[in-house]
Amino acid sequence: MTYLILARDGTSQIVLKRDSEDAAEKKARELKEMGWFEVEVREDKAGSATALTGRPQTLQ
Repeated sequence: MTYLILARDGTSQIVLKRDSEDAAEKKARELKEMGWFEVEVREDKAGSATALTGRPQTLQ
């Protein structure tokens, strides 16, 4: 299963992709420590980030 990490930093929003829940949670903690906010982890049920925002985004 794939997990998406969504986060904002005031001017940007990122969507990162991880293959395990543990890896996604770890990355979410790292982003919070770096000052990102509205950080959340979601299961990628739709198969892409496009379904989250309505527009294509770069997944890292």
